Amino acid sequence: MKRANGTGSIVKLSGKRRKPFVVRVSGHDEHGHIIQRPLSYHATSKEAQAALDEFNRQRAAGEAISVSRMDTTLQAVFDGWFDRASRKLNDSSIRSHNAAWRKRVSRYKERKMRDISLDDWQAILDEDEDAGRSQSLINNDVILIRALCSYAMERDIIGKDYSAFLDIPSVGAIKEKGAFNDLQLAKLEQLAAGGFPWADTALMLCYTGFRITEFLSLTHFSYDVKGDYLQGGMKTEAGRNRIVPVHPKIKPYLNAWLDKGGQRIICWPDSSPIESQQYRAQLFPPIADALDAPAATPHWCRHTFATRLHAAGADELSIKWLLGHSVKGDVTAGYTHATLDVLEGAIRLLA
Repeated sequence: MKRANGTGSIVKLSGKRRKPFVVRVSGHDEHGHIIQRPLSYHATSKEAQAALDEFNRQRAAGEAISVSRMDTTLQAVFDGWFDRASRKLNDSSIRSHNAAWRKRVSRYKERKMRDISLDDWQAILDEDEDAGRSQSLINNDVILIRALCSYAMERDIIGKDYSAFLDIPSVGAIKEKGAFNDLQLAKLEQLAAGGFPWADTALMLCYTGFRITEFLSLTHFSYDVKGDYLQGGMKTEAGRNRIVPVHPKIKPYLNAWLDKGGQRIICWPDSSPIESQQYRAQLFPPIADALDAPAATPHWCRHTFATRLHAAGADELSIKWLLGHSVKGDVTAGYTHATLDVLEGAIRLLA
């Protein structure tokens, strides 16, 4: 059935693609000319139709993003926001915002603002926590992210403000960083073997070192069957797409999750993705309580991984590669390549 003018279209792209159906919507540019922009890509025509119907519903309610601004990048949003905000800010605030932008938030500057997800924003704060940054610095990042999202919402560049759902780390006494000891790790293995809800995922975190956001973003494409390793990560240049060999202790659990066929390896029973804040708030606390470590967070698993690698005698460069830490300051980095055998050897040092 032919759609009414101005209600968008669905086109199936040629070639072999995972998501061949593209939703296109119409609007006007700044000169009044009619333009079409791709809204989203889908695996089935039914999914595409649902996305188009939802966009038209939002448009009728005045909630849809502006078609003419769909391609607006984060850099353009920052420039527009800063141009207005800097007139009212004092010198100290300007320095704080510039530092947060230059050192962390600008990593997404070339991406379209509407394509930056909650997990992308959360990744910045997770990295702050991992690096041991101060609460004030973390808060500066949060303030800037929220300001940019608010600016984009006001101008119909995005349709949803994900910054409202950020899980803001609390550093210091409120949420002390730590690692599981040998007895707690042994108990975690027992919980996983006994089918305690989600304990297997915590054990997998302890044997891979992924940050929770990275871990929950892994798909079946992240697992190389032939090489028996996971490839993922999203934080920094050193951390993106790093290789982590699969330890034998977590192999059965990984296979069980892969068999579920979810959108991501770790998923809800209906195969839908789990967001990091859901894991932190709903799934991990019962595990921490069962381990008699109520203050623990998913990040303890990453610290456990790093601590045990050090204790087992893994070389520093391998540990950096596995954790996704920068090796620029290491004089041997230019002459050493992190081969799969070397990384697997480091992983196998873990009992």
